[in-house]
Amino acid sequence: MNLTIQPIGVIKKSGSGLADVLIYSDFEPILGSIMEKFEKGTKVLIVHKNGESKDKHQVKVSAAELINRKGNLLVVKGIEADNDSVIDVRLRDDLN
Repeated sequence: MNLTIQPIGVIKKSGSGLADVLIYSDFEPILGSIMEKFEKGTKVLIVHKNGESKDKHQVKVSAAELINRKGNLLVVKGIEADNDSVIDVRLRDDLN
């Protein structure tokens, strides 16, 4: 069985241990209610395609700290990814 997952954004390294998580504008309304809760220091989980994996279907869940949010651009600390496709973003507390 093949499963096709449509990315909702992209992760780009921005230096000094930070990364930019750009959520595509098409998905901003879907994530709007969640993103409104994102404030500096919020712990988030980011599900993304693991670009370092040889397996093209591999996904990774990374915990990160929100440093800044401006609209659909999240600046986070603690994620080791660059040019990975974002599949989902959740508040870390939503899983408890």
